[in-house]
Amino acid sequence: KAADPKPEPPAEPKPESKPGPKPEAKPEAKPEAKKDPTLDPARWADAISFTIVPVVHGGNDDTRPSPSPDGTKLAWRRGLGTLVVRDLASGDEKVLLENFDTGLDWRWSPDSKLIAYETSDRNFNSDVWIVPADGSAPAANVTRHPDNDGSPRWSADGKALAFVSERTNEESDVWFVFLDRDIEGLKGQDLDKYFKDAGEAVKKRKPLEPKAKPAAKPDAKEAAAKVEPAAKEGEAKPEAQPETKPESKPDAQPDAQPDAQPDAKPASPFGDLELDDAYLRVRRVTTLPGNEGNIELLPTGERIVFAGREGPMPALFAIRYDGTGQARLAGPGRVTGVNLAGDRLTLVNAGTAATLGVSGGDAKTIDVNETVEIELAQLSSQKFLEAMRILGEQFYHPTMKDLDWAALTARYHELAKRARTPGEFDWVANRMLGELNGSHLGIRSPSPSSDLARPQGRLGTRLKPVEGGFEVVAILPQSPAALAKVPLAVGDVITAIDFEPFATGETVEERLAAKVGKEVIVTVRRMPSAPPEGEAAAEPLSLDLLVTPASSAEIRRLAYVDTTLRNRKLVDGWSNGAIGYIHIQGMDQASLDEFERDLYASAEGKKGLLIDVRNNGGGSTADLLLASIMVQPHAYTIPRGGDPNWRDGYPQDRLYIQRYPLPINMLCNEKSFSNAEIISHAFKTLKRGTLVGQQTYGGVISTGAASLLDGTTVRLPFRGWYLPDGTDMENNGAMPDLVVPQVPEDEASGNDAQLKAATEDLMKRIGG
Repeated sequence: KAADPKPEPPAEPKPESKPGPKPEAKPEAKPEAKKDPTLDPARWADAISFTIVPVVHGGNDDTRPSPSPDGTKLAWRRGLGTLVVRDLASGDEKVLLENFDTGLDWRWSPDSKLIAYETSDRNFNSDVWIVPADGSAPAANVTRHPDNDGSPRWSADGKALAFVSERTNEESDVWFVFLDRDIEGLKGQDLDKYFKDAGEAVKKRKPLEPKAKPAAKPDAKEAAAKVEPAAKEGEAKPEAQPETKPESKPDAQPDAQPDAQPDAKPASPFGDLELDDAYLRVRRVTTLPGNEGNIELLPTGERIVFAGREGPMPALFAIRYDGTGQARLAGPGRVTGVNLAGDRLTLVNAGTAATLGVSGGDAKTIDVNETVEIELAQLSSQKFLEAMRILGEQFYHPTMKDLDWAALTARYHELAKRARTPGEFDWVANRMLGELNGSHLGIRSPSPSSDLARPQGRLGTRLKPVEGGFEVVAILPQSPAALAKVPLAVGDVITAIDFEPFATGETVEERLAAKVGKEVIVTVRRMPSAPPEGEAAAEPLSLDLLVTPASSAEIRRLAYVDTTLRNRKLVDGWSNGAIGYIHIQGMDQASLDEFERDLYASAEGKKGLLIDVRNNGGGSTADLLLASIMVQPHAYTIPRGGDPNWRDGYPQDRLYIQRYPLPINMLCNEKSFSNAEIISHAFKTLKRGTLVGQQTYGGVISTGAASLLDGTTVRLPFRGWYLPDGTDMENNGAMPDLVVPQVPEDEASGNDAQLKAATEDLMKRIGG
């Protein structure tokens, strides 16, 4: 309640005015309108509740609202990748871009006249475009490169742009361009003055004043009147107001424009920015190993903040636009904005918000303390409906495999909203996804890690139970059992771990829980060497061996290496040294690097090669592999002193990837997934050789992911893969040219029928 007003003192008598001309009467001043206290930003932190009114609503999937800096417009993504701008006063909407790319990202220019956005084309290559916010001109592509460009960030004057690009070494780096060509030509003191003036202008920026009420949306007639002040039909056009019409010169022609230049060009909707050749002026800013991202261009345009790595550790850095002056600001954190003065950043890391000076120093944490009550039924309901809405919008198949998605959602929703634990919710949601009969799908709720979890130690042995313990049947090379100072041996019987004998029903694995990397005493009963003929057999020895168990992952790696070397030895024997063998474990860069290594280690000097993608879980390197095996020789080289009969030499440093042009067969099976299936299809389609084995799984979709409100992950298969004849690779695995079953009996006996058949087929082709 406001205090009662104090009585005003009596007015003092004014002196008589001197005679003179009487001043004109001024219009009576209107009383100052009262400010709405609910619009005072200084009071928002003290508010108990807020009134929330929808701005955009309806049947569209509208997401990611982004207000313009001047507060007059709102941009958002509609559907998959449509960019829409709405005038908040009139309610008019303008579609600036219609596309399929859900990765659409954009930033308003500081003057709210332009929008810089990234979006992908039909080849899934993203570029940075700039478009007038009113749609008055087509968008201009300012990066124009066949590698991904994105994350555009403006300087405060709108004349510089920073972005992220993968155009060098397939790594994400920070790049920069002056959109105003005149600034690009500035040097030395002139450029220093430009940045100094930009800094002074930034300091003068002020926050927007909240408006009391946005104007109501006019009806069609009112909108038309605002846009075109034409007269109604049958009425005379109203004359222009005299005070808004510039005074014409006496000798001007009726239609002439006063002071018009003969060759004057109409004003560009892009202002002073020269965008047609901007792609030629971009410059690389960062050169750190690995990927940089999460960038912000500071308002002056002189420095860029980005996330990168300092050795193995993530960190936040700042660097000048020309790549100099790089400095570490802080540890890991996601930059969410820069203040108006351009001197502090807002960071979020591990759920904590903080501010940090643009030159580094101590971050100031913003404390938030609140208890949130969660109604489990509402949480499960909202999660489920949101997940199914996203899938219904983005799943690659346009008819959702001809399912009634809305009806299925309603049916499973009745179960999902009753879920009270993450496991229950995932059980219901994943059964809903099962209706799609598709791959690369899944829903997983976050679950806290248990303090009771114990890594399982492994010795690298194959055991069988015997009287008094477990007999060692086989030992994996390079495993803990083989590398111990006194190694275990085949035939040893393990009788105790850390001097404790095994209880009835107990296993070696149980006794090695939580023992990864820790020394344990393995007691074994070992039979001594056979005595000379005629002598009595010696008593078994009891030995205490010191062994350091490895993790399950390490044992799997060793088993994989052992299997690969064993297969290589088999192929070498079956082919009398004519054929090399390479297994590709995954379609990733690490496996591709090993493949390139083995083109020399295993295939150099061979007449043919077997490439094995059985049990390969997929990835993304099929085309890189094809670049190696599909190349056609076009020349050969011979150095001074070389044999003139050489016909296969070529400088390896001229190649994108080491090549192999000789005959090849490829093996696949029902455990070849995703990108391993794509390479199998390609090998057969391109007729590179004989595809041998069993039909692949038939799970080929490009997938992404979305996160729900509690961190639940939803996999989103968004892009289908098709053969040249239109066959969908999903549910249609690659069928080998030579089908060879691998039955359980073969597995148990160690007989690889598929490998032998592939070797025999290739031997026929190379004349072996």
